[in-house]
Amino acid sequence: MQSFLIQMLPILLGIFFVWLSNSTALSEVNWKNHSLHRIHHRTKVITAVDIISSHNYPVQTHTVVTRDGYILSVFRIPSSQLCASSEPKPVVLINHGMTGSADSWLLTGPRNGLPFLLADACYDVWLINCRGTRYSRKHLKLKAWLLQFWRFSWHEIGMEDLPATVDHILASTKRNSLHYVGHSQGCTSMLVMLSMRPEYNKRIRTTILLAPPVFLKHSLSMGHKIMKPLFNLLPDIELLPHHKMLNSAVSAICKILGVKDVCTALYLLTNGRVSQHMNRTLIPMLIATHPAGISSRQPRHFFQLKDSGRFRQYDFGFGMNYLIYRQNTPPEYPLEMVRPHSAIHIFYSDDDGTISPRDVLTLASKLPYAVPHHITDETWNHMDFLLANNINELINNPVIKIIKTFEENIKHKIGNIKGEISIDALLNEF
Repeated sequence: MQSFLIQMLPILLGIFFVWLSNSTALSEVNWKNHSLHRIHHRTKVITAVDIISSHNYPVQTHTVVTRDGYILSVFRIPSSQLCASSEPKPVVLINHGMTGSADSWLLTGPRNGLPFLLADACYDVWLINCRGTRYSRKHLKLKAWLLQFWRFSWHEIGMEDLPATVDHILASTKRNSLHYVGHSQGCTSMLVMLSMRPEYNKRIRTTILLAPPVFLKHSLSMGHKIMKPLFNLLPDIELLPHHKMLNSAVSAICKILGVKDVCTALYLLTNGRVSQHMNRTLIPMLIATHPAGISSRQPRHFFQLKDSGRFRQYDFGFGMNYLIYRQNTPPEYPLEMVRPHSAIHIFYSDDDGTISPRDVLTLASKLPYAVPHHITDETWNHMDFLLANNINELINNPVIKIIKTFEENIKHKIGNIKGEISIDALLNEF
């Protein structure tokens, strides 16, 4: 019971402080119109396979083992009834943010969910579940109740989880490269892989980053102020696990305090502000599937980026840094090594709160080839990249267009080359 209270303490403290600071503004919101007002606080356990299957899409579960022994579950949507093409499908790997899982991309359903839309457009869609999440809590030697299991941040996700998953997907599909879409931490870990393991650049066709928390000097996230002191006191332990008791308790507290949208934001460890675009009917499903579980080192590593203003590896402290890195401060990630087959596409907004436009432009300036995509809606925030009502117009359609354009350009180049040559063979010439 003591361990359970420690795991849920960050979100409960966050709810309390946000309630105190937002009580006046929140009292003006008509909560009775929100679906959670009519939902009992007991939530049903729902899985990604349940969600995908309920919409009549085929789904596969693949097991990936990393070099350091973590066992990941990766979901695949190999086809769609709306795809009539018999040609081999290009592969797309989708990665979630912190506190999320593959579930995060599926909540909006076939009409607005990027994985479903990509499958409809004849892409072979894969959704990773990074170590420590509800679907990836196994290890070859370690049990999840051991502290040693949780000694990782998004650095290890980029160094181990992503490369192992990419290798598995390409071996399974007999492809040489794939497309990548990441949200929030899914962007951070991707840049870790491409910079620290540059041999994987040639295996990535397009890289699309939605709200990337890389440089955080100008971040306005409330999590830094409220949560940082607590996280700095904690060892590397599991936090915010997917647990029916936790979900029910937090749902009940949110209902009592009347801060349901703020609770939703805290479930994703965002800035805690009410989203104007979020489909509130998704809240019960969100609470049933989130949070998915994290290591306390993950947010602590982000807090370090905020404090330093740099994109660098985990800071273990003066003495340990020297033992690990042979220098007193953590080394910066070599972003100049990030050179996939095409430009890095970065989507960002002014009202994100977690990610500042100034920091996004700093990131773009340090990448060899980046294309920023500015969301013109001034009220678009960090959660909207996944859950907004108008997500198709501002995110999904542009993302699919980027991937489609790349594929069409490659086919056009093949058409201009005499003799038979595959897309993968052409990419190997880059």
